[in-house]
Amino acid sequence: MNNIFKFSGYIFLTLAFAWLAFVVGAKNQYGDLSQTSESLEENGSIIKDADLYPQSMAGIAQLGAKEYLSLGCVTCHTQQVRSEESGFDVERGWGKRPSVPRDYILQEEVLIGHNRVGPDLANVGLRDYSNEWLHKHLFMPQMEVEGSICQPSPFLYKVSGEPSEKTIEAISADNKMIYIEPSIQASRIVAYLQSLEQNYELPEVSFIESDIEADELVETAGTQTIDKESSSLPSWLSDQINSGKEIYMKAAPGGGLCFTCHQPNGLGIAGQFPPLADSDWVLGDKERLIKISIYGLMGEIEVNGVKYNNVMVPPGIPPGSLTDNQIADVLTYIRNDWGNSASSVSAEEVATVRESIKGRAPMQMWTAAELNKKSDSE
Repeated sequence: MNNIFKFSGYIFLTLAFAWLAFVVGAKNQYGDLSQTSESLEENGSIIKDADLYPQSMAGIAQLGAKEYLSLGCVTCHTQQVRSEESGFDVERGWGKRPSVPRDYILQEEVLIGHNRVGPDLANVGLRDYSNEWLHKHLFMPQMEVEGSICQPSPFLYKVSGEPSEKTIEAISADNKMIYIEPSIQASRIVAYLQSLEQNYELPEVSFIESDIEADELVETAGTQTIDKESSSLPSWLSDQINSGKEIYMKAAPGGGLCFTCHQPNGLGIAGQFPPLADSDWVLGDKERLIKISIYGLMGEIEVNGVKYNNVMVPPGIPPGSLTDNQIADVLTYIRNDWGNSASSVSAEEVATVRESIKGRAPMQMWTAAELNKKSDSE
């Protein structure tokens, strides 16, 4: 009986500590955040008569957030500009600075999201899209973005063959002129999207200097991958990604022959070869990824909770023949396509890793256990 009381007590203490960590801890970190001026006085106080940020959304936009959530848009779109260390969101034109917790304190529906099938929408209101364009995209995304995989929402509109003051001119799936009249739900969603902008600095974060101007922010709404040639990536990164894609798809000397196992869409082959899209191995530790690219990998590996057991020879024709530059390019490519978004890999980083393991025997493939053990020890 005493053991039962002790066991119950331990369970209670465990739950209590978990509550303290997740509720009280979060409250202490973020619970006192409030609107503030873009900068502070020397004594840390808010500047008198300054505009305070973030600012509240209009009522129709707040209702639009609920419609946006019910429509499932949060499944494919994030609303968080990530830090420079985590990816290239600012360079892509998805915001002028990383998002911070204070940005969301006035939002009843905080829709940060976790999957990026489409582009981040934290600053879609700054991308100079007209209400008309957004309505047409909501009605039939493929009408505005060729090849979009975004689901159409025609049920939010009344379609007619005659124009009126309330209708928007559009083209139907069979290439006929139609006129769509937005419902109140559609208007709420568009108002919500237009309100999404983090166009202000805060004491804890400033704008990041970039070659991209506000009117050059690029939207690729509804597309599954970024068009590396037409997006607003810096030229050096675009060149590296394009080079990496060529290596990934090349089945000749100088190529990696990667697509034969991992497929052109990065989804791999079920039960045989793991996916690279949204892979914790691809988006995680760069050193581990570089080591695999130099020596290959064999044995059981778990990717996103699914186990695979196969052999991956080091990429290249012949195997292991890719240079430091080629490895850097192809790894940067796979970390930034199919919805992936992560920092680039440089030739210098590859060279450093290669030097650190130069005593390893040629073609001595790594095992997952060996790589994870080294990663844990570091």
